[in-house]
Amino acid sequence: MTPPRRSIALPGLLLLAVLGGFTAASCGGSNGDTGNTGQGDGGGDSTINGDGANGGDGTGGDAAGSGDSNLAEGGTNYQCPGCPSFPGLGAPQCAPSVLGPATIAYPLDGILLPPNMNVLEVQFVPPPNATLFEVDFRNSVTLVKVETKCNAVPDVRGGMSRGCGVTLPQGAWNDIANLNREGDPVHVEVRATIDGSCVTASQTKVDISFAKEDLAGGIYYWQSATFGGIGGTTGGIYSHDFGTFDPTPTPFYTSGGSGTCVGCHTLSRDGVRMSLMTDDPDGDDEFGDVKTHVMDVGSRTVLGGAMMSPGFQTFSHDHAVMVATTFKGGGGGPGGGMPDMSFAVWSGDGTTLLSTQSLGGTIAATQPDLSKDDATLIYVVPQAGTISRQGDHHFLGGSLYSSTFNAATYAVGAPSPFLMSDGTVNYYYPTLSPALTFVVFNAAANAPATATANGDSFYNRGARVKLLHYPPNGTKPLDLPALNVADGLTNSWPRWSPFVQSYKGHKLLWVTFSSNRDYGLHLGNKGFDNCYPPESPTYDQPQPLSKQGVSYANCAQPQIWMAAIDVDEDPSLDAKDRSFPAFWLPFQDVNSHNHSAQWVEQVQGPPGTGDGGVSDGGGSEAGGTCNESGGACGASSICCSDVVCCSGTCQFTCLK
Repeated sequence: MTPPRRSIALPGLLLLAVLGGFTAASCGGSNGDTGNTGQGDGGGDSTINGDGANGGDGTGGDAAGSGDSNLAEGGTNYQCPGCPSFPGLGAPQCAPSVLGPATIAYPLDGILLPPNMNVLEVQFVPPPNATLFEVDFRNSVTLVKVETKCNAVPDVRGGMSRGCGVTLPQGAWNDIANLNREGDPVHVEVRATIDGSCVTASQTKVDISFAKEDLAGGIYYWQSATFGGIGGTTGGIYSHDFGTFDPTPTPFYTSGGSGTCVGCHTLSRDGVRMSLMTDDPDGDDEFGDVKTHVMDVGSRTVLGGAMMSPGFQTFSHDHAVMVATTFKGGGGGPGGGMPDMSFAVWSGDGTTLLSTQSLGGTIAATQPDLSKDDATLIYVVPQAGTISRQGDHHFLGGSLYSSTFNAATYAVGAPSPFLMSDGTVNYYYPTLSPALTFVVFNAAANAPATATANGDSFYNRGARVKLLHYPPNGTKPLDLPALNVADGLTNSWPRWSPFVQSYKGHKLLWVTFSSNRDYGLHLGNKGFDNCYPPESPTYDQPQPLSKQGVSYANCAQPQIWMAAIDVDEDPSLDAKDRSFPAFWLPFQDVNSHNHSAQWVEQVQGPPGTGDGGVSDGGGSEAGGTCNESGGACGASSICCSDVVCCSGTCQFTCLK
């Protein structure tokens, strides 16, 4: 006999707008206002009428609840407080003239999710006059029903809300994800009613699946901010530990009241060291006023970096050494000269230059990435004469090269091309997978700049994420249609998750990247152009906003997305798409621009956490008080997230 289904009354079933990629060496990427969507009670009589107008005040709030039932136990209902019971699955269907169906806007059909992501917001456009909704998750072993009123989804650009949203209670997530690890897809359906006498069901096909294993590690990413009333002139670094349940942005090193722009960053795989750039809040993207810091991540203590060149770096797996570019001025775009560039090998704290390695001839290289075993260095060699004087993040016609690397002698071997540009394409941002079997990178047409396209490697509208076997052995770059979705979305700076997993007999890795695609009902980027900082090269359009008459409010707003990729070495799998559709990472501030997600195997905690160095959040995780500028810092105290520890004192920035 089947036991009766349980009903769980929730203290509040409301919209949780957990808020939400690339920056160059300073803060001149895209820009946007910061701030989380407010949380309200959302349990009132909020509805949205047929023209999309907000008919109530039910915005914000967190869905909570518990329960571990599944279909075999009768399923689980998550009810909203004060709501009437939603009609059962056998209720009559409403006539089209009475009530139409809801339309699901997010999640996307076919996504694969880590079972420990814990947060998922279902967004939908309601039919006119609907008063109550139920979001159902079901397959042959699952039946979870989440009841909700219409919690209006805030529009990032301040427009009228376009629909409703509900974030799954943690209990509902557990019911769905844990039971369906590596299982069949779960069908998502939104049912609507007016008075309980009849229902309609969404017609959009949306199936979601769950990976077998929890996602481990964490990311550090850059979030732009506003200073002096101007968006994008400053910004900071935020982190997220996938081992936590925190759905909000965690500040690591932010700009604070000084407006110091904390920008481009690279981390060691173990998460212990970070190299980053600081700049003044001027909204540019040139290296002339950029300073390099190398810091201990757990204590946010600056160790060195003052003598290093701005640009790109990569650490050995144990953070003992760092390979860095040595940009010293460029050729000013196409037709210019070749900059003075080589690779410098530094101690992992950025204090000691161990070796300078020239690649020989006229080769100038940038964007290095060191393999997990420290034996292989891959990098980009741009087309001669195209590296900008503003910095080696601007170039055309990049080809991908590799060299051996000896972490004991600091020697970089002879350059060997493995993906050459034929002059029509620009390859850049390469990174090796943890098992050293694939390279993921960006590819964009090497075409002259137009009003809607450019070939430069900086924030390129036409960038797509591509995959290549390593070593290639005759294979060609693989496009990832499900991940990329379409052209013109600026799918930029892909980076691998740190651990290879298994899924249905195949090897699996996750890739994060920034993108200017739309995010459900929160953010519409269609029709908005990328906005570039004032000192981009002349071939990188559009030029300064003051010359374009465009405000930052009218810029495309990049967010960090993630997708699963099949990384089995079998080349026969190349005939199909190895990628799954991407999903929005739900710990970002969606009102801001978010870029440059960098992975670590473990997020390090501050002094006194007592948890093996794993951080639970930003400045005062140990239960104490963080110190502001001028306060002491050291073995038992930490600076707040807008300052760093420099010679025992918390400061906005420092050079060592």
